Amino acid sequence: MDDLDAEQEFFASSEGLRTILTLLDELGPEGWRLLPAAGRLMAYARERYAPVARSWGRPPEDAATAAFLVMRTASVRNAIDPWAVVTRGVELHMIYDANSEREMMSPERARRAGTRPVAAPVRAGEHEFLYDLAAAQADGFETAGQQVERVVQVAADFLTVAGWIPEQALWIVEYICSRMADLGSQGSALDALHNDDAVRLRLGSSSEAWAALLRTLIGTRPSSSSKAKPAVLARIVFGERLADLLEDAALVVVAAASVPTPGAGGRE
Repeated sequence: MDDLDAEQEFFASSEGLRTILTLLDELGPEGWRLLPAAGRLMAYARERYAPVARSWGRPPEDAATAAFLVMRTASVRNAIDPWAVVTRGVELHMIYDANSEREMMSPERARRAGTRPVAAPVRAGEHEFLYDLAAAQADGFETAGQQVERVVQVAADFLTVAGWIPEQALWIVEYICSRMADLGSQGSALDALHNDDAVRLRLGSSSEAWAALLRTLIGTRPSSSSKAKPAVLARIVFGERLADLLEDAALVVVAAASVPTPGAGGRE
């Protein structure tokens, strides 16, 4: 093992991170500029959290900046697992930054849950695959935009009943809808999302659980031996309520199999 590998292994350990952060705290603000290891630690953090940044549509530099801000807090140095605290801090920074853009507000305001809008504004082109269906199914009382918001919320509620954490369920439904809008077709969405390891790993989903989630929300491709059945998103658009979906025992079983298990994503 060369010196660089040894240093990387040191950075990656909880005690290694605690040691260098304690030294930097003792050196004061100038320590981050003067200590050569500090620059290498930030380069390691940038590489470590680049997938988290990409999963939220942010550049790796944003994740590195977030990691730097979190590392300077006493809670990291005093934590049982310092890297776990840094990871959660980086994730929250990415979420707040993404929400600030989506909800058209400052990142500071996005951090305060009580000041966020009840519903995020829907931008032009967002969820286009659902707008096509919604326009055809509109009953005159609900606009296409309102129907899209309802579809997302009911789908998230269905996943929650199946065992998902509510906030996580809402986020993944919004993410999948957004990806489908970008890709334009069910087949393209299935192909791209099936290989979206960054988001799958962020959720802690195994390959089997991730595939079950895609089957639940989007469905499957038709084959010579079977027709593609409408999945949750399409069924909600066509008028089914949460109670209707819950009456489909087979669908509930598949949804339950999609619930992420902590640590499962890393066992591939």
